Order: sequence, then structure tokens, then C-alpha cells
Amino acid sequence: MSFISPSVTGTKLSEYEIDADKSWEAFGITNLKELAGGMTKGDMLFFDGTRLVKIIPGPIGTMLTTHDMGNDPTWSY
Repeated sequence: MSFISPSVTGTKLSEYEIDADKSWEAFGITNLKELAGGMTKGDMLFFDGTRLVKIIPGPIGTMLTTHDMGNDPTWSY
């Protein structure tokens, strides 16, 4: 199952166009189209153990902190 055209020769993921309308369920991704449609500059995604979740940019001066496996990242000072 291919989601990226073999004729595309980009060297960065950001250069590829991902077809969010295709079925991604084989990869455990069920909400890609909704997430992609709602993304704005600075948004990121992480897998919460069940689905992809959007993280919006945190307040100025904060950094995204991870808390070991099995825990969601948070913004902290």
C-alpha cells in the first residue's frame, strides 16, 4: 500500500504530499484526515497509545517535555 508517488524525488518529508483520504487503518491511524485538515503552523502530532493527537504550540518560553514511555508530553517552563 503506497501513499507517496514513486515518481516523487524529494529528500525531506515536508516535500511530500500525503493523501489523507486513503485508508491508513493498516498503520493504526484512523483520524489522519481530520488531524491534517485542522493543522496550523507549529502544530505537531504524537501517538497517545490509541490514536494520533495534535499538540498545539505551547506558551512563549515553554518547552515540550516527555515523561518516559507511556506518558503524554506536556509544555513546561
